[in-house]
Order: sequence, then structure tokens, then C-alpha cells
Amino acid sequence: MDQRETAHSGGNSWIRRVVVAADGSPASNQGLEQVADLAHRLGAKVLVVFVRHIPATAMLGNGAAQPSILEALDEQEADVRQAVTRIIGGTGAAWEFEALSGSPGEEIVKVVEANGADLLVVGSNRHNSIHNLLLGSTAAYLATHSPAPVLVMRSNVSSLPASPKEAPGAGQQGPEALPREVKGS
Repeated sequence: MDQRETAHSGGNSWIRRVVVAADGSPASNQGLEQVADLAHRLGAKVLVVFVRHIPATAMLGNGAAQPSILEALDEQEADVRQAVTRIIGGTGAAWEFEALSGSPGEEIVKVVEANGADLLVVGSNRHNSIHNLLLGSTAAYLATHSPAPVLVMRSNVSSLPASPKEAPGAGQQGPEALPREVKGS
């Protein structure tokens, strides 16, 4: 049996515990799909982590989050649980789901450390540099702070055009360059 066959049959792989950061995004779900296959083949245990992050701007003067934000987080958590059950549940891989509250990057690093994870998988939706500068990037934080290797999954669906030439209205002059929703206003 060669090295690849041993790894695929649950042999002596270095990957025994995988933490997956899940938020319901396309990239996150793609990461779940890859981990489901990997964990099943390697016999690794999967811990899926969802972090309820309440932005500071969403807090009221009394330090409590607005009910609508809490309801949205409840709904997002339920959606992520359903996706995890659908994607990993039928593979035969051992898995758990944990929901936490706080800063996503910090909480996920704590989970990786506490569980002695061998691999951390996180989805990263393509944002531009300004977005990452202003809002931060959980994937970038995890890549620099995780004690375990980090696999960053990219979504097949891009939120940014591949090049400025492909941006809506690129190269057009006059009103045609404006998005259709804005025309005539």
C-alpha cells in the first residue's frame, strides 16, 4: 500500500481533528463539503464552529443588542446547523457543532487551541482591500493567529469582477455606464 492509499483508508494521517469555521457563506459551505470528504476518508473528527458576532454599532445604550439582530443571528445559526447536517451528517464522519459568541477570529483560535486541532478550515469571500482594511478579515486573522495550519476555501462565486474591465458599466460612456436601478433618478 503506498502513502496515498494509507491516507485514504484512515491510516497514519497527521489530520485527526479538524475545526471548520462556518458562517453560511458559499465559501464556508464549500469548506464544509471538502472537510466532509476529507474527514470521512481519513477518519478525522470534525468540529464545526459558528460564532455569533454582534457588531459594536448594533448595541443599544444599555449594552444590549437589538432584538432584530438577535433574531437574525438565531436564523443564521439555524441555517448553518442545517447545512452542516446536510453536508457532513450523511458521510459517516464524526462531527460536532458548537455555537459561540464574540469576535469570530479570537473565538475560533480558542477552539483550535482547546481541541488540539490539526487543521483549521475557513471560507473566505472575495472582498476588496478597502473592505478588509475597514472591516477586517476573519480568514486573514486566522491565518496569522491559528496554531494549526489553515486551509482557506474560496467560493466559486466571486463578489468582485475578475478585472476592472469586467465591472458593470466599464468602458461605457454616459447613462449606459450607470447600473440599471440608478438610471433616471
